[in-house]
Amino acid sequence: DMVGQWNTMRWMTWDLVDLAFTSTGATSYTVGPGGNFSVTSAPTRIEFAYQRQLVPSGLNVDTPLEIIPSREEYSRLSLKGLVSFGLYVFYDAAWPTGTLYLYPIPNPTIYQIHIGLKNVIPVFTAATIGSVLNVPPAYIAAMKFNLAKRYRQAYGKGLRPDPELNALARSSLDIVKQSNLQIPELVMPKSLIKSSGYNILSDQF
Repeated sequence: DMVGQWNTMRWMTWDLVDLAFTSTGATSYTVGPGGNFSVTSAPTRIEFAYQRQLVPSGLNVDTPLEIIPSREEYSRLSLKGLVSFGLYVFYDAAWPTGTLYLYPIPNPTIYQIHIGLKNVIPVFTAATIGSVLNVPPAYIAAMKFNLAKRYRQAYGKGLRPDPELNALARSSLDIVKQSNLQIPELVMPKSLIKSSGYNILSDQF
């Protein structure tokens, strides 16, 4: 239960996984077990997205895709079947398989769609008990002391707080969060920025 909750938190996972799938001209793509973007379980959200131009080959150009944050905003798009250069992406976090929508729809075979997902902390099941846990060292203490807090509550000990255990649990969790902390540089909305001309680094105006 605890690890399942941690997997939904960006600051509790140690890196982001970049998954790619070549555009087929479809309106949407599946994200999850056996999907177009195959992962062990459907993520609750995507962290970033971009498209890579494959044709002409040799110098592949990456262009960021802006994430539409809600189904309500995606539903307001008038022509969802428009085929053109992709600009936006919307992820519907359905379970057990999510759906990724692109707008406009990139032409088939010309573009490769990339999405970034949180890496997954291994979840314990009856089949994995006794196996070696492959996680960064800082997670061991965080799991041990925070699990102890939960067990105290489950066995009716929560009415008698353990200050030392609470401090160890909080400190170990803070260490994990600090080691995973990544703050991206602030990017202002295009509508608030006056264009200064052509940018040779991004190949954009």
